Amino acid sequence: MFFPAPGELPWPDLGGASIGIAHATIATLGTILFVGLAFLARPRRSTLLWSLTFMGIMVACFGYLAATAAESEELRRGSMGLLMGAPALLWSGLRAHRKVRTYAWISAVVAAASIGALLAVGDSDLFGLAYRVVFFVSSIFGALFLLEWRRIPERSERVLWPIVISSAVYALTGVAVLIGALFTPLSTAEAFASTRIFNAIGMLVYMVCALVSLVPLVTPGTQAIESGAPQRDWDRFVGTARERLERAAARDAGTWSLLRIELDDAEDLQAAGGPAIFGRLIREVQSRVVAVFPTDADVAIAPDSAVIVLVSRPEAVIRELVRDVLRHIAVRDPEAPITVTTSASVGWASVATSGYDLDALLTTTAEAAAAARAQGGDRWERVTT
Repeated sequence: MFFPAPGELPWPDLGGASIGIAHATIATLGTILFVGLAFLARPRRSTLLWSLTFMGIMVACFGYLAATAAESEELRRGSMGLLMGAPALLWSGLRAHRKVRTYAWISAVVAAASIGALLAVGDSDLFGLAYRVVFFVSSIFGALFLLEWRRIPERSERVLWPIVISSAVYALTGVAVLIGALFTPLSTAEAFASTRIFNAIGMLVYMVCALVSLVPLVTPGTQAIESGAPQRDWDRFVGTARERLERAAARDAGTWSLLRIELDDAEDLQAAGGPAIFGRLIREVQSRVVAVFPTDADVAIAPDSAVIVLVSRPEAVIRELVRDVLRHIAVRDPEAPITVTTSASVGWASVATSGYDLDALLTTTAEAAAAARAQGGDRWERVTT
């Protein structure tokens, strides 16, 4: 060893080793499950980043376990620093899921800086402070994850609550750890051992929550459909919409609007008919939307099963179109995949109030549709500011 553990820390006994083995085992299983169930099923940037997250955690866990066996303080600190970059990669993956810039390189910077900081302090009493500072920096991305969660259309899905709650707890713990440095310096063996075990258990919980929440988010389930909205069709719509909005911005054309049409009680409808039947129902809704809107409107099914419409018409005309489409969706069709009366909520945002950025329009229409659904559904909500 280049330097001893701070405060001549005793290495873990059988109990500590058992935690390390459990940590490495769950990290390995989590990596295998996520890669097999999510990345291979839906290979895209978000699942790639989240797969790398689980892989990084797995490597860090085995590195920590090897450090315990070899009594290598340097390897142990390096493994701890590597773990600190995982929350940033989770946040980047959620941004990729939202189809905005990911900033994935920040995770590598956080991990490298954490490793450097933990190694640089050597065997001085500054190790406790350095550890708490890097832990706080890592926890910032738990808070950023919550901000991104508020912007995704699936934010109302109950399956996301485990990762949302654990991210909130992680962020609050980071603040508490940093504040605690002012009153209880982490320099004794007992204090560090307790903190290490606490963090190990916390990381186990965080990994399980991430696995439980992220796999259903990116694989067919809840409200997502696979065959009804091929990714290539949505990507084509996004590309076309961006081009139209860029040209509209150059000409200062203020008649463009984006509409998000969501089925009310979609979760109950899918539970009643299953993913395949629900997918057919969404395609039926899309056909009704296409029948109402002008032929020059762009219509597509988003990955979360909402029908998105980009159209250029005056406000009064769009208002009538929205009313017509709500009436058409509410008509009960005996030949429909699910013979129930359906209704929808519509979020409406115009470039005059929300700008020409497609990502911003998608976010604001999702919020408006959620507001319309919260008021009982079968209505539309327009973004006015």
